[in-house]
Amino acid sequence: MNVLRRTAWPYTLALLCLVCALALGSAAAQERELDPRVFEIGRELRCPTCVSESVGESNAAIAREMRVLIQEQLDQGANRAEVLAFFQERYGDWILQNPPMRGMNLLVWLLPIVAVLVAVVAIARLLRRWRTAAERPIDVVDPSDLDRVRAELRGGLGDGAGR
Repeated sequence: MNVLRRTAWPYTLALLCLVCALALGSAAAQERELDPRVFEIGRELRCPTCVSESVGESNAAIAREMRVLIQEQLDQGANRAEVLAFFQERYGDWILQNPPMRGMNLLVWLLPIVAVLVAVVAIARLLRRWRTAAERPIDVVDPSDLDRVRAELRGGLGDGAGR
């Protein structure tokens, strides 16, 4: 019985490798058979498990399944907008790479514009403040302070020149 177990595992391993290779080959063949429109539409959908990848670019299992769903819908006569609406209904606006401008998504679209406008106004006010400060005359210096500074400068120059 032990001999049988020892000799059976290589065959089991070989069978497992064969099954995996066939599964990977069928998945790759299935990807090649997809309509190019599937990948175009997939690039407009966010992959639920990937970071910053679209369904059209991702190799995750969920992305492959979503591409098959897209293909099925296209085969049934659905257009791009209907396919996107199908996924948006199930996942919400988050699934779209370019979410519609409504609700909280409106904030995402408008916040950069508002930030730029605020920055432009702040820079303009700062420049105006600098310009008015530069044009303002220098305050008059007390003559006694000016005489004291001149005397110290003359005294300091005399000591430094003699060295």
